[in-house]
Amino acid sequence: MAVVTDDESFLLSDRQCFAILDWAAEQPRNGLMLRAFLASIALAALQPKEALMLRVRDVEVADDGSGVLLIHAQEQALDRHGKEVAGAGAVRRVPASTQLVAILKTEITRCDLLPDDAIFVLDDGRPLTASVYREVWRQAREAVLEAHELDSPIGGEVSALRDACIAAWLKNGDQTAAHILAVAECAGMSAPRLAERFAHCLRKPTPDEIPWDRLEAALRLPDLPSEPSPTAHRP
Repeated sequence: MAVVTDDESFLLSDRQCFAILDWAAEQPRNGLMLRAFLASIALAALQPKEALMLRVRDVEVADDGSGVLLIHAQEQALDRHGKEVAGAGAVRRVPASTQLVAILKTEITRCDLLPDDAIFVLDDGRPLTASVYREVWRQAREAVLEAHELDSPIGGEVSALRDACIAAWLKNGDQTAAHILAVAECAGMSAPRLAERFAHCLRKPTPDEIPWDRLEAALRLPDLPSEPSPTAHRP
């Protein structure tokens, strides 16, 4: 189970994230594929299970080299026998940087993948699985982190890359309500959950920044009608 903390010191730094991607790329077996898989989490804040389901057709590329990843939510439904079956849910559109798009395109070309093919496949043709990437993550963490960091919760699971990406999105924006909602939508989270989980990344306004005059005007009660004259109801 992932360690949940509101302490920013437990987030992976940019240096650590990119060091892990570099370490993965240097592995003699599956290295380039592992770098692409981890990059989709570190640069697009995908959940690992979402990255595993990513197919070639789910990568839309714009003229400027940036792109969008189409993340298909998997909802559970019951068939007529009462068994759970996977059903297509809503599609979430996640912005992809030019760097991530380039990494994914390189992997797609290297493996000569078709539109319906899963992007992250081992060099021997088998699909990438959770057990494989978790073992790779354990090795990467030991190779990149300092000794004192290995004894801490930092980077305990591969989803730490996702947390670092979400934190960067929050800290590098204007942190308006619209910005927080946009980050929540891209991350596939509710805005209240995002604000709770990453409260340490949100800047708290000072009293001088709060528009008290506008708040007072917005909350002001309408003027009540004056009391009718006692003679108004006389016949």
